[in-house]
Amino acid sequence: MTATGKPRRWSRRLIHSFSLKLLLLALILLGLPLILYWQFDRAERAQSALLRNATEQTGRVIAAMLRPHFEDFRNESQTDFNDALAGAAIDNTSVKVLVRLAGAPPDDFIYVASAPPVPADYLKQEQRELVRSGVFQTLAPTCDKTTDLDVRFVNPAGKQEILTSVTPVHVAGNCWIVVTAQNAADLTTVPLNLSFWALPATQAATAIYLLSLGLMIWLLAHMWRNLSRFRSTARDIRIRGPGTTSFGDGNEIPELAGVAEDFDSLVHALTASQAFIKQAAEENAHALKAPLAVIAQSVEPLKRAVAPSDATARRSLSLIERSVARLDTLVSAVRDLEDATADVVYPQQRRIDLSGFLTQMLGDYETALSAKGIRLVASLAGSVSTLASEDVLEPVIENLLENAASFTPIDGMIEASLERDNQWARITVSDHGPGVDPDKLPSIFERYVSFREAPKPAETGAPAAQRHEGLGLWIVKRNVEGLGGTVTARNRKGGGFEICVSLRIQA
Repeated sequence: MTATGKPRRWSRRLIHSFSLKLLLLALILLGLPLILYWQFDRAERAQSALLRNATEQTGRVIAAMLRPHFEDFRNESQTDFNDALAGAAIDNTSVKVLVRLAGAPPDDFIYVASAPPVPADYLKQEQRELVRSGVFQTLAPTCDKTTDLDVRFVNPAGKQEILTSVTPVHVAGNCWIVVTAQNAADLTTVPLNLSFWALPATQAATAIYLLSLGLMIWLLAHMWRNLSRFRSTARDIRIRGPGTTSFGDGNEIPELAGVAEDFDSLVHALTASQAFIKQAAEENAHALKAPLAVIAQSVEPLKRAVAPSDATARRSLSLIERSVARLDTLVSAVRDLEDATADVVYPQQRRIDLSGFLTQMLGDYETALSAKGIRLVASLAGSVSTLASEDVLEPVIENLLENAASFTPIDGMIEASLERDNQWARITVSDHGPGVDPDKLPSIFERYVSFREAPKPAETGAPAAQRHEGLGLWIVKRNVEGLGGTVTARNRKGGGFEICVSLRIQA
């Protein structure tokens, strides 16, 4: 793959990644409350500032209206002053007038009047409440400037009020204080000094958000669980075979019922194809071998009838014999090839003790190799298991040993080993033969590729039909990859050739 091809491949994987979409969705869900909080908090602050500015301006206007009455307070009757104060109050705003006489202590304020008017006892109780709450100490600095007081207290009527603005008026050395107050419930539907998270709208939005978030997490968890069940079902079918479970039984989402049915249909189609391939291979082999056997039997009378001196006829009969033998070998090879193809189409895998499996196979082959004058040296790690099919794995080991034996001279040695490499089991079969031309290494696992020289009948006494068809290593690669493994080959540094099969270890 080119350098530009890899980034494109990764970009496609990221675009179609289910996990990436879940991550982005999680980031959005986490970021949304922060954005909304920032916006709502800004709006709340702006609203509070607007309301406070309005109340402050109201206090200034009322103070300006009452200033003439403060200047003429000694000469004006209490009734006229109260009427002026009542006329200055607007809507639900109450006005409280306090005065600090010239030379009095900073916090020595006298409660003068209130609008709307209240009984004297009420004023005394309210004054005591203001003293207890520390409002008079807070008012002391305000004789120098207008301020936004924003102090809460409970009036004698049991209602919560907010002192919203304080406006000082200096007359003849006396400091008059005009305090505007409003009922907390009338000022705004949302109290001004509540935290953002205490607002009713925020609490309602938070509840809706948490409900939506929980529903989404539930949906994603349900989907993820169903996908995991699909994977587990596929694994069980692959290991134990169809009939033990089905995708329809493992599905819990009604919308995926059609998908589960299609998966089950696909499994049935694969098993039917596997059985059909094996049956067709056996029938074809039988149909082809029958006439070949007839031809081979018919050649025997002809060989006896032909005179020894007729060299041309005897050569023709020899060619017929070798061709028949070759055809018989080809038919057997094609049948084995189709059987192996059927096994790879749908290999039913199970947990196999790879150490014990190789010990038995190598023990069986050791006798056959010894008869050819070849030693087999094995080094197998114990307690190594993998997920495989014996019918698929057995041809792999057979072809590896036969390939090594074909390049090993008499009195030579074949080495076989099984090692652990993290999560992989490494099966290595090596010989001390001539090796393979490095230029031909990339193609040794291709179909119908063989670099051996065909044996000569005159030299070996073997029929020409024994020549190799280039299917052994191709079957090895195909079967190993069908089991989810890999196979590699290389020339040994000290001479010879080795092939390594890697299968994932099953705990």
